[in-house]
Amino acid sequence: MNALLLTGTAPTRARFSFEVFPARSGAAALALGNAVQHLAAVQPDFISVTYGANGSNRDASLDLLRYLRDHSDALPLAHLTTVGESREAVKAAIHGVIDSGVHDFLALRGDPPRGFGEDDELVAGSLSSLELVRLIAEVRAERPAFTSVGRTAVAAYPNGHPLSRSREADIDWLVAKQEAGAQFAITQLFFRAEEYLGFVAEARSRGLTMPVLPGLMPVSTSAQLRKVASLAGRPAPVELVREMDDSGGYAPELGVEHVVELCRDLLAGGAPSIHLYTFNRHEQVLAVLRELELLETAAA
Repeated sequence: MNALLLTGTAPTRARFSFEVFPARSGAAALALGNAVQHLAAVQPDFISVTYGANGSNRDASLDLLRYLRDHSDALPLAHLTTVGESREAVKAAIHGVIDSGVHDFLALRGDPPRGFGEDDELVAGSLSSLELVRLIAEVRAERPAFTSVGRTAVAAYPNGHPLSRSREADIDWLVAKQEAGAQFAITQLFFRAEEYLGFVAEARSRGLTMPVLPGLMPVSTSAQLRKVASLAGRPAPVELVREMDDSGGYAPELGVEHVVELCRDLLAGGAPSIHLYTFNRHEQVLAVLRELELLETAAA
């Protein structure tokens, strides 16, 4: 992680980062390895790796983090969830990630495992994301100095967390995570610049000082667009839905165009960096960066 996130100094050009997830088959692993090499080659601030509920893909996540560490120059950032895990198990997982040579975390409570609800004992007793931020700091304090470095990121929800009581409560929770030691936030998906800009402006007025990275995904298909809309908790732009459907359901260029326009508005409005959800593909996210002229000539 460099530029603004590491030094506090504004970069000469906007920065970017990526998210990938562990492959679920041998063929998918080969495709992911190819994508990761392309993503790492453009020198992102970091590449984050997702982590399933109840540690469901912990080993695969750790393998991918090690691959990034050993076979690329990209800084790996480990997602970590707590749902369905004891405090001791989460603490052991933090030590395991650090032992593997990865020192940066995205602290999340996570979604309940399939078949479980929020009221199930397995879920209700899980550490919150705030408690996880504190636990990461506690583990780092126990480590030797050379393995206690690293940064902690958290999630932000411009359109509200699914369990949110109010926007004010969401912002208070985000500020509390900052006070517990979080250094930056990455947002859940959204479609409109004003959703991010309005949320950040309100959070700043309530004491938030850490960078908030907008999380965006250039979709390729109508099915992806509807999935993203479900995750965002907001309907997708009507015109984008219509154009995607009229194209036969597959139109990656439309997803790229939408995200490029959104990025321009976000960067003009003061966003410190762009975080791109890749869906384990490099073509569309790199097309976005090329359109924004954020890639070095050699890398592009």
